[in-house]
Amino acid sequence: MRQGVLDVDEVLFGVLAENIGRYLDGVDRRAEHSEELRVLVAAWRALLDLHRPEGRRGSCAGCAAARHRGGGMCTVWRVAGAFFVRRL
Repeated sequence: MRQGVLDVDEVLFGVLAENIGRYLDGVDRRAEHSEELRVLVAAWRALLDLHRPEGRRGSCAGCAAARHRGGGMCTVWRVAGAFFVRRL
């Protein structure tokens, strides 16, 4: 990969993260009277942040399985994508 050029995985992850973030923003706005729902949104944001891909290989720092696979999205991001993106 050339410096300053994103690869396909980085672009796709960016789109996924942006869409999940928008979904969680919407839930957070509608949850003004539900403290439990706001806590769940905050928990998802914290979990996804812990599992954000790092480095050239895009491995998740919080997930040993992603390191063994040699990159790619970890299970946490796969589940979030399957669950939240369908609801957009």
